[in-house]
Amino acid sequence: MMISLLDWVVRWRAAVLAAALLIAAGFAVLAHTGGSDGVEDLIAGLHLLLAFALLTLAVAADRTSQPARLVARPELPAFEVPPNPGVVLRTAGFTFMTVMCVASLVRDVAAGDDLEFWRFLPVVFVGLLAFLWPSALGPFGVRLRPDGVVDRHVFGTLLVPWEALATPYPFAHDREQATLALAHPELARRRGLRHGRSVSLPTRSVKAELLARAIHEYANRPELRTAIGSETELARFLGIPQIIALTENA
Repeated sequence: MMISLLDWVVRWRAAVLAAALLIAAGFAVLAHTGGSDGVEDLIAGLHLLLAFALLTLAVAADRTSQPARLVARPELPAFEVPPNPGVVLRTAGFTFMTVMCVASLVRDVAAGDDLEFWRFLPVVFVGLLAFLWPSALGPFGVRLRPDGVVDRHVFGTLLVPWEALATPYPFAHDREQATLALAHPELARRRGLRHGRSVSLPTRSVKAELLARAIHEYANRPELRTAIGSETELARFLGIPQIIALTENA
């Protein structure tokens, strides 16, 4: 049931975040127009309850959501890891907290309260949302393309051409990341805030061994790279006996 919920969150992530923003804004309006401290305290409690529930679900998603699958994107073409439901849930939770914080600041300013310190807190939350919303909605994550492996973050992109990888060696991996071995690190191209010579790919939303095996497959079989992105090629890769065993044990 948990996996089905997380799949739903990923599929409808834009709607989930929009609903979080609208509900939080509605709570803020009700708190402002409720007319009593009791109503305001009740709404503040609901705000916090929903925020912490979403953040707790985000932690649970980070611990459980590592499906052994890739997504075929023939229009790119590419195979990409599924979006991370933990990021979506975390963004929704912080959306509630941000709206509550900003609404509280507005009410205190209107009441003439001294906010010498607390006025900076909403700025911190808004800045955090400015990072989280694009992370949850944008086309970020790891992609396998005919020209190499791409890892896209909000602040930068890394492209590792297939020719840069050390073959035929397997790539190291743990629960959090898959680390690529580079024979020609000078071929790797970085844009934005992507520095350093090591290449570690995040695996919060995909089984690390599956990603490492997929990269190993196409690093060692250049004749298959032109088919990357097609449903047929993805089915062929997922039909390899070792990959079948991996997906069945996921």
